[in-house]
Amino acid sequence: MPFNKLDKPEKVEVSDNVKVVVRCRPLNEKEKMMAHKQAVAVDEIRGTITVNKLDMTSEPPKTFTFDTVFGPDSKQLDVYNLTARPIIDSVLEGYNGTIFAYGQTGTGKTFTMEGVRAVPELRGIIPNSFAHVFGHIAKAEGDTRFLVRVSYLEIYNEEVRDLLGKDQMQRLEVKERPDVGVYIKDLSGYVVNNADDMDRIMTLGHKNREQYNSVLSLSCFAVCKHRPSRLQLR
Repeated sequence: MPFNKLDKPEKVEVSDNVKVVVRCRPLNEKEKMMAHKQAVAVDEIRGTITVNKLDMTSEPPKTFTFDTVFGPDSKQLDVYNLTARPIIDSVLEGYNGTIFAYGQTGTGKTFTMEGVRAVPELRGIIPNSFAHVFGHIAKAEGDTRFLVRVSYLEIYNEEVRDLLGKDQMQRLEVKERPDVGVYIKDLSGYVVNNADDMDRIMTLGHKNREQYNSVLSLSCFAVCKHRPSRLQLR
């Protein structure tokens, strides 16, 4: 979860540029029917995960330490508040922030990032971030105005595809400029006014992604918030 400072906010103190968080999902119904056992033990207080070799009892368990760990019973809102909320708060103060989920197919990445949007307590990091951003805007004092734009892209085999563009098969180029850093040339962006708008845009991107979906692809949902005079959030 890297931060890149755009301006120098007075209220935000960033202790670490990158933090690694591990979440272990519970056994699914199929695994329970097959009498599978949990191979990992999660210690949320110490931030450790111990991997037990169930089929090799002679080999000792291995313990790994991370910035934060979540066990099978962890709640969506707890995951958001402890991991994503500080990043969004920093982003709202003028930093760049990135949150991404990595893992094998079926490990729970989509549930953690998106969840079940129709059920409040099951919403994932992305919809909770939507509400967070627009909640911040709604509380802005004075005559401050904001412009929020969103983009949605997919990366596969080092090729970038715009999931909101007119031609989803068009390959886009990754560029770099001294003033903005790395960016995607010709990537489309849509202005949104509330969390529902962002949700509709994301649903559209999902449909386009499913048409050419691959388990080896990576999708990125980007949100940029502007003030009239300068870039405030990216």
